[in-house]
Amino acid sequence: MDEKTLRELTGQQNPFRVPEGYFENFNERLQARLPQQQKAKTIRLRTVLWRYAAAVVVVLGLGTALYLNQNNQATTAYETQEEYFNDELDYIMVDNMEIAEYLTAAE
Repeated sequence: MDEKTLRELTGQQNPFRVPEGYFENFNERLQARLPQQQKAKTIRLRTVLWRYAAAVVVVLGLGTALYLNQNNQATTAYETQEEYFNDELDYIMVDNMEIAEYLTAAE
């Protein structure tokens, strides 16, 4: 609908009406309907930063401890380096004669 059609339907009068005295005590009625304001809780930025920093330190500490523990378990599986080499040689199935032949051929 355009404006001309609306004016023909409603005439020149304003179709929107406000009751008498509506705005005189509007603020008081509005304030009475609103919930009581609560005091805003303030959190210091420094406190939040300390919490995040503490969390980072804990995560790094646990990660380092787990990493070092894993490395210690891998290196303490053998008492000597000779035991480690013997196990590796058994794994690849090379006997002492083959090693000796390889070493003498390399010279």
